[in-house]
Amino acid sequence: MAKLPLRGRFLGAGARRVSERENDMKKRLSIVLGSTALAAAWLAATPASAQIAGLSANAAVTSNYIFRGISQSGGNIAVQGGLDYNIGTTGLAIGAWASSIDFGNSTIGDDTAAEIDLYGSYTFAVTDAFALSAGAVTYNYPSSPHNVNYNWWEGWVGASYNFGVAAVSAKVFYSPDYVNLSTNEVYITGGVSVPVVEWLSLNANIGYSIFDHAVVPIIDDYLDWNISAVATYGNFSLTAGYTDTDLDGIYEVTSGPFETDGQFYFMVGFRLPAP
Repeated sequence: MAKLPLRGRFLGAGARRVSERENDMKKRLSIVLGSTALAAAWLAATPASAQIAGLSANAAVTSNYIFRGISQSGGNIAVQGGLDYNIGTTGLAIGAWASSIDFGNSTIGDDTAAEIDLYGSYTFAVTDAFALSAGAVTYNYPSSPHNVNYNWWEGWVGASYNFGVAAVSAKVFYSPDYVNLSTNEVYITGGVSVPVVEWLSLNANIGYSIFDHAVVPIIDDYLDWNISAVATYGNFSLTAGYTDTDLDGIYEVTSGPFETDGQFYFMVGFRLPAP
């Protein structure tokens, strides 16, 4: 996600500026996530027979928002929420998702406080267990610093198979202009999910990012991986995970915005209707 602006901008700010930036972020988040809260409240208050079929809402609080092994929230807590709509039995789906972020900008008014993703997909069920899919997602940053455009998009294709004892999936993403850094990107990823009991699953994922050329000192080809355990109870879920990358040298970030080293994360989620 507009994940990697020039690190030279990330200078330490005084306590007053940090406080002002946090207040500004809270105000923006109230607007960004407002629609999710309203939708969730409507779904909770509306009888099931009157709800829009295919519409769902989700919200979460995570200890660290991590995208492909790289922290997007400066190693801090992030608030997230989204809406999804499955269009009948067509296999088509659309959605929107938002998260608080922290790119470490030090100038008040230049802080990038929120990310908003818009996406659509089509899934074709070949059998009850095997499915093919394709889609596209746009990553949008309405509060980017002045004269900076982080917005970008990806298209993707994927396949999944559920063996019962485990479900496997794979996707290939492509972007012609990764984070507006004038380099195209291919991201290849695969994962497995193993249901342990009805309420608990174990998950593992590995991915590899390939760029047309390295953007020094921001990003180069790299491997990321993560493992997690997800416990569910009704509408609620609790996730505990660990992620890491093989970025090193000038591309390695050991803490704060865009950390690339090993990171633990915990997330409490809520979904209406229940999965």
